[in-house]
Amino acid sequence: MADLAHWQIINTRPAARAASLTAALQAAGVTVFELPLLEIEPLVISDKQRQYLLNLSDYHTVFVVSPTAAQLGLAVLADYWPQWPVGMDWLAVGEATARVLREYQLDPIVPPQETSEGLLRLPALQQLSAGQRLLVLRGEGGRNLVREQLSARGVRVDYLDLYRRQLPALALQQWQSWQVQTTYQGVIITSGESWRYWLQITQGQATYIRPIIISERLGQLLQQEGCTDYLLARSTRPDDIILAIRQSEHDSPR
Repeated sequence: MADLAHWQIINTRPAARAASLTAALQAAGVTVFELPLLEIEPLVISDKQRQYLLNLSDYHTVFVVSPTAAQLGLAVLADYWPQWPVGMDWLAVGEATARVLREYQLDPIVPPQETSEGLLRLPALQQLSAGQRLLVLRGEGGRNLVREQLSARGVRVDYLDLYRRQLPALALQQWQSWQVQTTYQGVIITSGESWRYWLQITQGQATYIRPIIISERLGQLLQQEGCTDYLLARSTRPDDIILAIRQSEHDSPR
């Protein structure tokens, strides 16, 4: 098994979700620097969105796109629904999101691939037909792939935007204080937004640090920016990220 003790990695996951990944990397011998590139600002529920909450039982399926969406959305929904409507499918984009749903006594379906593409392959979504409704709990400005695919089949898709993501105020100062102190072998990038903020705080000058990404879609985004030297993990799960690092050691020893 490859020795990862020489790896120094920047973990850009939001502060509330960085701990488990940092701990797993450290257990594998990696030196980790936490630099959150996203922080969450909860949004006020609009009158239109409140109708989505009141009419929850009209939906055939609810799709929850992140642990944050689960935490914020279910806390609000629980105020309206002390008992959940029966006969409804709950979908979670990944296991971390599913854990939050289970805390609310829900039994979510989780796709093997933690992406919108993976979700669309699930029978629960493939079986949705014209006239049925899907509610998406998400952050402001998320991907529209699920709506585009299902709306084309006549499914009504409503978005409940619960939060927006923004760059933490201290991120630039933190990076500037670190960049001269050590040599980094990797930076974990798990979304298009975190990639854009990474380019922003580094002014595109940190090309010597290899991004570690979690989807082919992110790879396409990086390539559009001229970055072709990255590691591709299968998901945000710590084991998958560590596996990608180990495989890079095997394929191209450094």
